[in-house]
Amino acid sequence: MNDATSAIAPPRDSPLGFRSFAREMARTALWSVKPPPFPAEALPRGHGRTVLLIPGFLTGDWAMSRLTGFLRSLDYRAEMSGTALNLGPTRGLAERLDARLATLSARDGAISLIGQSLGGVMARALAHGRPGCVSSVITLCTPVRFPVATPLEPFVRLFAPLHDPDWIARRHSIAEPLPVPLTAIYSETDGIVDWRKCLVEETGDQRNLRIDGVHSVMGSNPEAQRAIAHALARAFA
Repeated sequence: MNDATSAIAPPRDSPLGFRSFAREMARTALWSVKPPPFPAEALPRGHGRTVLLIPGFLTGDWAMSRLTGFLRSLDYRAEMSGTALNLGPTRGLAERLDARLATLSARDGAISLIGQSLGGVMARALAHGRPGCVSSVITLCTPVRFPVATPLEPFVRLFAPLHDPDWIARRHSIAEPLPVPLTAIYSETDGIVDWRKCLVEETGDQRNLRIDGVHSVMGSNPEAQRAIAHALARAFA
């Protein structure tokens, strides 16, 4: 999701809308109170490698806390982005994320990026801009082709005046294949974005991966966590 021209209200025959949004919020509330356990089986270890997590639209680092805990349990150095509330691709957010990536990669070498929804779009932009700093990208329910139907369209429109016009102008180039390995996780039961807009062209090390679950808490989904652990292991192999 970017500016108001990149998000549209779901059409009448779309499964997206108030009901899908309500289901998302109910599942988010439930998993916030009683999150599912981490996968029980042994998974590849991180050996102290660094991963930067970028939250989605209208959320902040707090929304990635469960995934952060999972990665740290596997001995990854899971780093927050420093985002209190993601209001979209503002100039300030884009610059802070770029600076955060530069600082972490200067300390630890090339790192992996994990972005939720709009956070995944921002991760893709970072990988295009600083490919030498990035070892891989994992996106969670991230649209890459616009406009995208979403019940959050009124909020996107509300905050559109804050968005960086230069960043918005590059949104279509951001969707081009990445110079690093990519795993694009999507869900056909996504209640926030049209899942078909999350699919990337599968070429070489760019791949789509379907996970059953809802959009907002995909990072807390044990099946997604399993897939993330294996994707990171491939990237750092």
